[in-house]
Amino acid sequence: MCDTDHVTLADLTWQEIESAVQGGVDTIIVPLGATEQHGPHLPVGTDTRIATALAERIARNLEDALVAPPVPVGPSDEHAAFPGTLSISPDTLTAVLRDYVSSFESQGFTRVVILPGHGGSFSIVDAAYAELARTEGVDLVAITRLQRYMELLDEGLSAAGIDVDEPVVHAGASETAMLLAIEPSLVEGDLPEGHTGTVSAAALFADGVETYDESGVLGDARPATAAAGEVLLEHIADAYTAYIRDEFHELNARR
Repeated sequence: MCDTDHVTLADLTWQEIESAVQGGVDTIIVPLGATEQHGPHLPVGTDTRIATALAERIARNLEDALVAPPVPVGPSDEHAAFPGTLSISPDTLTAVLRDYVSSFESQGFTRVVILPGHGGSFSIVDAAYAELARTEGVDLVAITRLQRYMELLDEGLSAAGIDVDEPVVHAGASETAMLLAIEPSLVEGDLPEGHTGTVSAAALFADGVETYDESGVLGDARPATAAAGEVLLEHIADAYTAYIRDEFHELNARR
């Protein structure tokens, strides 16, 4: 069983990690973030911080898991007009995940969870899943459905008493609320109202986020609060914990 006060792999010594694995910690969670603009009020590492915070909560729920160093970049071409945005190709992200999974297998972890916190990574993880799942000695669970993530965000906002519609999630109420809960000192200035109308995915990726909002905000951040962010994080972490447990149970049942 893992010391739930210390679930971050990078904060542990190699001896502590070896002891944890020998003591039954068999699961490693890989958060996938991004480095891209999040409007005038949120840092470019917002997705990475949210994915990592969710992974830490899930690891504590599972009790036999650690959290890997996050992958802090993803495909972010639609944000390229804004300073600070970094973007990698789907092939690059897939190669990084392949090496992550291989490294964890060699260290004695037998279960790997891939957890995107950046919308652009879900489809890439889905496409790579079959290959990654063939790694000998490892059971793999991947969060691959962006629509489900957005549903969980909507449910969390509703549970927190925030009535907004987020057809596209980017620097609006949900992400702002979660960052207020995680690290409020990084949320700057007045919370903005960005583009709140419909968004064409084709136009978004062809012409960039700036086509819809010059400040880079898709959604209305003004209703966000730290309390709402806590509700969101707990709701998503609890739902994903249940899903991960069920998926590992199914993998075991097929043997």
